Amino acid sequence: MGLFTYRFIEGLTEAEKQARRRALDNYGLAAQLSDLLPVVLILLYRLTKWVVRERVDGSANGEYAAVPSSPVMKKRREEGVRSWSARKRRLRWWLGEDVVAAGHVYGQRDQWIVGVVWFLWLAVLSVKDTGEDYLHLTKRFGIVAVSQYPLQYLLSLKSLNPFSYLLKSSHEQVNRWHRVSARVTTTLLFIHAALYLNFYIQNNRLYRLGVPLVLAGVVAFFSLNLMLTTALRPVRRFSYRLFFITHLLLAISIPFLILFHAAPARSYMIQALLVFFVDLISRKMDTVTGHAKFESIPGTNLVKLSAAIPHVKINRFRGSPGSHIYLSIPAAARATFQDPTSISHLLFEFLFNPFTVASVGEQESEVTMIARHNGGPMTAALGHYAVLAKQQQQQQQQSPSRSANSLSIPDARNEGKIPLNIEGPYGSVTHFPNLGQFDRVLLVAGGVGATFTVPVYKSVVAENPNAKVKMVWSVRTAGDATWALLREGLMDDENVQIYVTGVTEGRTRGGVWDQQQQDGGEGSGAEGTEMSRMFRRRSGSNSGGSGGGGTGGRFTSLHNRQRPDLRRVVDEMFRHGQEEKVAVVVCGPEEMARELREYVGVWVRRGRVVWFHKEGFGF
Repeated sequence: MGLFTYRFIEGLTEAEKQARRRALDNYGLAAQLSDLLPVVLILLYRLTKWVVRERVDGSANGEYAAVPSSPVMKKRREEGVRSWSARKRRLRWWLGEDVVAAGHVYGQRDQWIVGVVWFLWLAVLSVKDTGEDYLHLTKRFGIVAVSQYPLQYLLSLKSLNPFSYLLKSSHEQVNRWHRVSARVTTTLLFIHAALYLNFYIQNNRLYRLGVPLVLAGVVAFFSLNLMLTTALRPVRRFSYRLFFITHLLLAISIPFLILFHAAPARSYMIQALLVFFVDLISRKMDTVTGHAKFESIPGTNLVKLSAAIPHVKINRFRGSPGSHIYLSIPAAARATFQDPTSISHLLFEFLFNPFTVASVGEQESEVTMIARHNGGPMTAALGHYAVLAKQQQQQQQQSPSRSANSLSIPDARNEGKIPLNIEGPYGSVTHFPNLGQFDRVLLVAGGVGATFTVPVYKSVVAENPNAKVKMVWSVRTAGDATWALLREGLMDDENVQIYVTGVTEGRTRGGVWDQQQQDGGEGSGAEGTEMSRMFRRRSGSNSGGSGGGGTGGRFTSLHNRQRPDLRRVVDEMFRHGQEEKVAVVVCGPEEMARELREYVGVWVRRGRVVWFHKEGFGF
């Protein structure tokens, strides 16, 4: 006997086999077509929302604008907390909460709810009309699972993602559902594999696991589990290289294994491979080679690199503040630190690390990135180039007539620049609402997360100089902020608050998320000294009055050596008026973002209109 009421039915006639084959194909196709249903529903919802908004705006043209302090506005404020819109905002906020277990984040609530619902739907398609045929049930789970592969690959696209265009969402937002689809598909394939293993055990056919056709399926299943394991957050943090190379190689090999394993699945695998290679070609065509100059930021483990970009592409970066690129090092540029015959040289062919564009040249066609050396091969290579650049500068100072060629820097030797492959820009900023239309904007950054918030801040201020925007930036050491304060003109900006949380003068750091900021030495170089002077100078200009003490300014060398009180920062942004719309953007350690979201959530539950965004590469 098989599972529950199912039986091992063998010896089917040819007509019965054909009928079962047609049922498998039809339900596989139904499962694939149903992938479009969520997109259609979302588009219908947005269309309905637009129609309703147009009608409401049209009917309100004849109404007068109430005075903020009038009884009419007071009544509206009281009703706003209980309104349908407020309930909808609270529900949306609740759905976006992290699911945390044992200190680890396992996605958000909306992902879990949609994932469970979608799994149940596909499970229904896997069971319906299978009768008592155990093998029909087993094969159905398999065909329904592989029918999701084209969708899974489409959701992962960076360059030509149709869902991004249809839903007006960024790759990062769409990629959340790629992960949901992957987990649902893996669960279905696990059931498929478990049912087949049960069949082999009960019928004494375990020897068939060694048959090439079956073995290909077994290898594909374990490869899929390996892919999911290396995609887990702890593994990615341990080694991004391991995650990326494993993901790339298995994303190509698994469809070929399934092609050999099951002939009925071939159409789905061909679709998935076609999607994969079209995206790969598109991304290669969008990749440019820019010659970069490198500079170590004194007293830190940060490296600043500025790369020249073709004029035809620079406008895309200028129109996307806070965007990120994928960086790779061509073989010619690795000759200074790698043996071309070594394995590590080959591994670099698979490394495409993301870096946020900290600034874009207003006059010159150049983008600047800030990288922190965390011990990985990519940042180690960038640090190596920074050392070479410093050596070259010292040699030129000692002997101006000496050629830069003596350093053996490949390409652009006479200029001391290194060729880098740059793909992008990518990012969610192009899909942001107009931040300048919000009554108040709060930007919070931790460490190198400011490479995202600084360009966003400058973009908002440039668009609307009167915008009520505030940026709070927490860094481990003063040197970590020199790249922005000395070069981006933020030192004299009253709306930028810098907090240095590193150990100084016997004081210890506070806060959980301070521990997540990367180590870096205290600013001991020329820039670090200059920044300390500017801190003290700013302190003197802000410490006047009868209070004395000299700690009135936000930028004093004493006052800013603490962890920012995010609760107070958030409350200050929201206490000005119930009707104000507030945008909050954070880019930093996970604990920092989670703490900030908790404080903002208090105001969302009070009915406030809030747009919240957490930027990050992790998933």
